[in-house]
Amino acid sequence: MNKIEKIKEYLLKNPSKLRKDYATTAELFNTNYEVIRGTARRLRKELGDTEYQKEKEVINIEEQENDLKVYVENSSRVKSIDDLIKHCKIDLNEWEINKYDIGTYEVTGFNKDNYPTTVTMYRMKAWLTRVKPELNLNLISKQLKEDLKELSPIVKRKERERTDRQDMYLLEISAFDLHLGKIGIKGDDYSIEIAETRLFDAIDHLLYRSQGYNIDKILFIIGNDFLNSDGDWPIPSTTKGTPQFNSNYHIDCYRAGRKMLIKAIEYLTERAPVHVMVVPGNHDRESMMHLGDTVQLYFENNENVYVDNGDCLMKMMVYGKNMVIADHGDGPKIQNLPAIISQRYKNAWSDVDFVEVHRGHLHTNKASKLAAIEELSGITVRNLSSMSATDYWHDSKGFIGNIKKAQAFLYHRFNGLQCIMNYNVDIN
Repeated sequence: MNKIEKIKEYLLKNPSKLRKDYATTAELFNTNYEVIRGTARRLRKELGDTEYQKEKEVINIEEQENDLKVYVENSSRVKSIDDLIKHCKIDLNEWEINKYDIGTYEVTGFNKDNYPTTVTMYRMKAWLTRVKPELNLNLISKQLKEDLKELSPIVKRKERERTDRQDMYLLEISAFDLHLGKIGIKGDDYSIEIAETRLFDAIDHLLYRSQGYNIDKILFIIGNDFLNSDGDWPIPSTTKGTPQFNSNYHIDCYRAGRKMLIKAIEYLTERAPVHVMVVPGNHDRESMMHLGDTVQLYFENNENVYVDNGDCLMKMMVYGKNMVIADHGDGPKIQNLPAIISQRYKNAWSDVDFVEVHRGHLHTNKASKLAAIEELSGITVRNLSSMSATDYWHDSKGFIGNIKKAQAFLYHRFNGLQCIMNYNVDIN
C-alpha cells in the first residue's frame, strides 16, 4: 500500500479530517499540505460528498446536584446562549447561567451541484448553577397556591354606616389673612371681589377633595386679619395704628365681609354642622370681634352652627381625641405654647392624644429653614398661608414668592390628623 492509499484509509477512518487539520495530517505522513488537501477533495468527490457533507451535531449535558454543564459542537443552529437554552430545554426557573463561551469555525463542503460551499459552525460551552429554592419563582408560586387553596373565599367587608362614630372625621377649613381692602402691587391685582372669588373657589375645591370621607363636623376658622384695617379715622390703620392703603372705605369692607362670611357658613352647613372660630388679627382686632358678634347673632337659632366669639384671642375645640387650637400668631412665642395650652385647657388636656395649633400672621407655610412645623411636647404648630395679594410694604421688604393658598385638615375622631389638602390660588 503506497502513501496515498494509506492517507485515504486514514481519512476514511477519521472523517472529520476530510475538511480540516490538513497540516496535522501532512505532518503525520511526512508529506505536504497540498497533498493531503487534494487527496481529501478527491475522496469527498468519490464518496458523492453525502455522508461526509458535515459532521453530526453533538450535544452533551452533564448534570450534578447543583451544577449543570452543557457542551454543543458542530452546530449550525445553536448560535447564541438563547439558542442553547431553547434547544437544550433548560429551565431558567431551575438553573441560572454563571458563564458561557462561544466559538466558530468554517467548514467547506460541496452542494448537490458539486460546487464548494463554506458553512460557519458553532461550538459552545455553558456552566449553570441550580437556583436556590427561595428564589425559584415557579416553585414559590406552586407552594403559595398549595398553601392557600384551603382558604375560604374572602367576604367583602360591609360598608360602615354614617352612624358609626368610629369612622367620622372633622374637616377644618382655614382661609387665613384675606385682608379685605388691601391694594396689591402691579401684576398682583386684588379687590373685595377677587378676595370673595378666592374664598369660595377654595371652599368648593376643599369640599370636593374631602367628599370621600364621612364628615361629622366642619371647623371654619374666620378672622386672622380678615379685614386689612380696623377703621378709617383719622386714617386707615391697623389696631395699633400702622397706616394702611385701602381700596375701599372700612365700612364697605366690613359690610362686604359680613355678607361673605354668612354666605360661606350657610354653604358649609349643606355638608355638615359648622363650628366657627372667630380669631381676631393684629390688623382687625376690634372689627373682627364685631363681625363675629354679627355672625353669632345671625345664626343664633340655627342648630347646625356654633360660633365661638369669646373674649380670649386663642380659640380651642375638642373633637374625639383631637384638640384643635387657633390663634393669630402675633401673641405668645412658640416655645411658650405648651405651658400656656396645658394650663388654659387643663380640663381637656388629659383627654386628648393629638394637639394642633394653627396660626396666621406670617402669610406662609414657613419653609424648613425657618422651622415650618415644630413638635413641642406633643403639640404640632403650623403657620398657615394667605390668599391675599402682595402689597407695597411686603414687596419693598422682599416678602415675595409665597404660594397663595388655603388649606383643609381632616382629623379622624380617634386617630388624629389624616390628611392635609391645599387649594393654590391660580395667578395668571
